[in-house]
This record gives sequence, structure tokens and C-alpha cells, in this order.
Amino acid sequence: MTSTPLGAPAAPAGAAVVAAAPKGSLLTHTSALVGRNLSKLRTSPQIVVFSALQPIIMMLMFMVLFAGSVSGSQSEYLQFLLPGMLAQNAAFMVTTVGQAINTDIEKGIFDRFRSLPIARSAPLIAHVVGDLPRQAAATVVILGFGVILGFRVHTDPLSVLLAILLVLLVSFAFSWIALTIGLIADKPESVNMLVMMLLFPLAFGSNTLVTTDSLPGWLQAWVKINPVSHLATAVRDLLTGPASSAGSDIGTTVLTAAVVLVLFVPLAVRAYARRL
Repeated sequence: MTSTPLGAPAAPAGAAVVAAAPKGSLLTHTSALVGRNLSKLRTSPQIVVFSALQPIIMMLMFMVLFAGSVSGSQSEYLQFLLPGMLAQNAAFMVTTVGQAINTDIEKGIFDRFRSLPIARSAPLIAHVVGDLPRQAAATVVILGFGVILGFRVHTDPLSVLLAILLVLLVSFAFSWIALTIGLIADKPESVNMLVMMLLFPLAFGSNTLVTTDSLPGWLQAWVKINPVSHLATAVRDLLTGPASSAGSDIGTTVLTAAVVLVLFVPLAVRAYARRL
């Protein structure tokens, strides 16, 4: 039994728990916390439905508004639009990640995590990884609904799978942007606004809805370097063909995702440390 010297400050209760509890690996901690996030999907499957409903409504609206001016018919425009909507939704799906972590902090859940002997980055990784099944399900639902509307895949199943994985890769990278904003924002209500302000120019200042050459010259310059444009082009080639022409845009998309991760993962961890 050890004694504390007279007059020395007592250690916080949480610190005693951390010192006494056994330590595990980052993978173990993250897996446990991912299970917590996945339980939300099991108990509330409507989350997936709502995640897919907004882009589906937007897709129907854009078909009515732009089909005549872009492709001449709704069926032809759908072949162009659906891959663009998948790329655009890769940016918009991530707002819930920032809102969820901000809500957890506001409710004091992360105060409990702080008293546990877990890796500091584990709750952050768990939030992002735990949201991937929702994003994957929403992407598949949107693609399936497009097929019902008349969208036709002209490539092979492997190309379709690669297109879905590419969308999820960008969503995973952009989730760290939303996560960082969620850690900085004061209230959950402001997270959505801040994320949308940052990602809106990427999602709509792209070739997701119209062809690049139909835009003003000054806007074309931005669209050509916009990572969402490269994602949309890659997904179009992988779904409607030829898949072999998607190589350059796939490389650009993967490189962009890697740069975003290198920049925002450390920023999120630092913001998390400061928030606690």
C-alpha cells in the first residue's frame, strides 16, 4: 500500500482508473466502439432510408429540370446523372459524422471515454468506421433505385464494386473533415451548416449534374481540378464504360483522399485533445 505525501494534490479519479485498468491495442479499442455505433443502425434502420431518400429526391428533381437541356431525354440524362449523384452524395453523407461526435461530447459520453485506458484516437476512428455501413447501404440503395428508374450498367460486376468502393473511400476521407468540424463547433446544430459551407462548392461546382464544357470558362477551370469531378468521371466510366478509361481519374481520386486523410486525421486528433 502506498501513501500520498502530506500536502500533495490528489490524483483525479479518472487517472486512477486509467492506471489500474489493463491496456489493449488500438484495434481492440476501436472495434469495441465501432460496435456501439453499429448498434444504432440495428435499432434504427430508418437512418439508412433517410440517408438515401434525400439524394433520390434530388435525382428525380434534377431529371425533370435538366434532362431536356443536357441530354434531350430523361433516360439518357439518367445515365449521366446517377454516377454524378453518387459522387455528390459522397460529400453530403458525411455531415452526420460531425453531428454525432459533437452530440456525444455535449452529452458527456466522451467524458467517460477519457476515464478509460483507450487510445485517444479510438473514439474518432470508431465514429468514422462505424458510419461506413450506413454510407455503403445508402450508396447501394441509390444505385438500385436508379436501376429501377432505367439506369443501365454497361460494365462488369468488378467495375461496379470498384465504383462503390471509390465512393466510400472519398466519404471516408471527407468524414474526417466533418469530424474535425464537429470537434470544433460549439453545438450540433451548427455542424451541418459548417460542413455544408465547406463541401457545397465541391459537390455542386463539379461535373456531377452537367458536362464541364457547358459551363462558363472561369468555372470550367475549377471543375477540372475539383476532386468530386474526378470521382464523378471515374464512377461514370466504371458504370457506363469504358471502364478502362477511368484509370487517371481513379488515381487522382485516391491521391486526393490520401491528402485529405494526411491533413485532417492529425487535425481531428488535436481538436479532440483540446476539446477534452
